[in-house]
Amino acid sequence: MTQDAFIQQLRHELRSLPKKVVDEIVADYREYFGDALAAGRSEAEVVAALGDPIKLARELKAQANFRQWETRRSFGNLMRVVASIAGLGLLQLLLLIPFMFYLLMLTIGYAVSGALTVAGLVTVVALGSHHLFGWPAFNSVPFTFESGDVRTGPLASVIGHDKAAKDDSDEGDEGDDSDADHAPAPAQGDARQATANMKVFRVDGDRFVLRPDAATRISIVTLAGPIDIKNDDGKLKINSVGGARDLFKVDPDGTWSIASADIIALDLKDDEGDKVSAARIGTGAKAMAWDIRNHGDHVSFVQGMDATGKGLAVHSGSDSVVIDRDHIAIKSGSDNVVVVGPHGSGIGAMIYGFAMLVAGIVGLWLCLWLTRITWRGLVRYVQRQLDLITARLDEGQSA
Repeated sequence: MTQDAFIQQLRHELRSLPKKVVDEIVADYREYFGDALAAGRSEAEVVAALGDPIKLARELKAQANFRQWETRRSFGNLMRVVASIAGLGLLQLLLLIPFMFYLLMLTIGYAVSGALTVAGLVTVVALGSHHLFGWPAFNSVPFTFESGDVRTGPLASVIGHDKAAKDDSDEGDEGDDSDADHAPAPAQGDARQATANMKVFRVDGDRFVLRPDAATRISIVTLAGPIDIKNDDGKLKINSVGGARDLFKVDPDGTWSIASADIIALDLKDDEGDKVSAARIGTGAKAMAWDIRNHGDHVSFVQGMDATGKGLAVHSGSDSVVIDRDHIAIKSGSDNVVVVGPHGSGIGAMIYGFAMLVAGIVGLWLCLWLTRITWRGLVRYVQRQLDLITARLDEGQSA
């Protein structure tokens, strides 16, 4: 191969470098050729000493990329040096594949940690701002309609809508129920929602009021012992153990009342077939599970529980209202409405937000630490390989 052919092929292989850099390299090698020819050596001997121009170009490109990285130490420039070294075959494939996989995992770690940090920060800031300043408001909830012919409103009106018409029609016949019919509207989850129209049982504040003369049987377990009251053709038969009877207050009109805190379990039935069953759950005096059947309607719910156990289910024929932790389902014939609310409490969401924020920050710190170690190791490897390349180039030029 002649000098011109060697220089031409070398310039072609170096075409990816800036023209100024290529011109400087070509000028240097023309000078090498000139010095060797002046010393009495032939072109063929000089070409043989310099070796394959393609391999030489790759080594020169690795050197040029390394100088560029030393001028501007960026990750992209370092990757160009690594790619140049890999093109020389100095970076074995068995080492390159695990290294690329490691970089992929490190990138995923950055993405996941960054997402956790942003999500945790947004959650903490939003909930903190909501609790401190009332903004943003979390009153609206997503919902879906399965039919447009659905009437919505307060829960008490949904539960009592069908019964109200029946109660109005029965009011003339049931004159002695006027007190119950005109009782103030109870709060959501209160047992009075389903017992206001029962002659045998009603809730008056924190006391349960009974009419044994209107019942067929009443069974109660109190803190002082059990008591069983049976109405046999107007005659009351009372069986009690311990001081259960002493917990009741008996009024002249025949009504019995007892503090709800003294009740452990209650089961009663009146002459119209209405039934009430209640049982204490947990350690709280107001935590009770209710099952009420009143004029064909069936109500079951938990009163006084925390957010993990609260629920309400109302059934009236084919109509129903079901309230769970995070959704309300209303069914009226073929129409359905489902309202889905936020999951968990504000404190729970705040804890999750802090956990995500801490996990994200720790993950970013770990990724940065690994990146720093990787950078140092990669720089040492590149410098060692470039030293070998420079030594070979110097050896070839001296030869």
